[in-house]
Amino acid sequence: MNRTAVISTTLLLGFLASAAAGAAEGFYIGGAAQQSHFDSSEFDVEDIDNDDYGWKAIAGFRFTPNFALEGTYTDFGKENAPSAAVGGPFEADAEAFSVYGLALFPLGPVDLFAKAGASRIDSKGNVGAVFFKDHDTVFAYGAGIQFGMGNLALRADYEKYDTDVVGDLDAVMVGLTYTFPSGPR
Repeated sequence: MNRTAVISTTLLLGFLASAAAGAAEGFYIGGAAQQSHFDSSEFDVEDIDNDDYGWKAIAGFRFTPNFALEGTYTDFGKENAPSAAVGGPFEADAEAFSVYGLALFPLGPVDLFAKAGASRIDSKGNVGAVFFKDHDTVFAYGAGIQFGMGNLALRADYEKYDTDVVGDLDAVMVGLTYTFPSGPR
């Protein structure tokens, strides 16, 4: 092995080890933009637009490199159709407050994670002049990947919410989190 390859390999391994050691533990906040999908098989409506953009606010605490608790607020956006068989337009929207446990698998500066928890879904909408509103606490789960850059992390994740009110909800998101320094190291 030549000297350049040895030096490059040593520097790369040092960077990965320092990034893994610095997998910022502590309190974090963040936000994400998302693509939401409403599983509208619950409704007999043609020409439904069941995809929309939404957003998410994130707050959590990473206790160890492998475990975190996270709370989120999610706005899923809306699903709609110009008219329904019973007459009039169709529209539904949903939002959620969720609490998750995260299992994280650090791989250098990258974390793979899986999450599971409970979500309080608030949904409302109408079919023509008939309005509905519902609140339900449901099981939610997901998985993702994040790339840590010091106290910042760029993340992408998928979440699934098992609800029957507006159909199951799926969300794919990309966001940023910031972990607050926990004092001198």
